[in-house]
Amino acid sequence: MIVKENDTHPVEFKANADLTGATVRLTARTRTGEPIDLPCSVVDASEGLVQHILTGALPKGTYRVELETTNGGEIITFPNSGYATLTVAEDLD
Repeated sequence: MIVKENDTHPVEFKANADLTGATVRLTARTRTGEPIDLPCSVVDASEGLVQHILTGALPKGTYRVELETTNGGEIITFPNSGYATLTVAEDLD
């Protein structure tokens, strides 16, 4: 997913699971940076859709993103293999 610097709109990530009753944590990280917890909420539990609202605060760069779900004491991280990618590109103005 590619967004621009200073964007302030919702972005969605999908877990390949039903998230009914689950708590979720969305984490982003550049290859050399510290993890950043991104506030998120489940917008469609049965479809596994989670939403983060961009605040314009993420600096430009490419982030690896993962979604950690906890349900009934079981922790599952999505994607199960590799990472989702969020690129914040330079805004021209």
